[in-house]
Amino acid sequence: MKVKFVPVANSRAEWGNKSAILQRYEGLNIYTLNRWISEMRNNKKFKSGVINPTHKIVFISFEIFEEFLYWKQYGYSKVKVK
Repeated sequence: MKVKFVPVANSRAEWGNKSAILQRYEGLNIYTLNRWISEMRNNKKFKSGVINPTHKIVFISFEIFEEFLYWKQYGYSKVKVK
């Protein structure tokens, strides 16, 4: 799978829904995103990055999602590298 990050200029948003994540990461499909969100919910380190105010609405922290992607790739959080 080829995923391309698309930066959002002048964005102040810290949280977004699934469509916002899919727009930022071109090439990511909804099925993979749903699996990754499930993984985030099941991991203590990334659990705080997913909020479900109702059963149909989900908000994902952009910063924690990016840390999750680094963790998926390298097995550690980007925060540890600093």
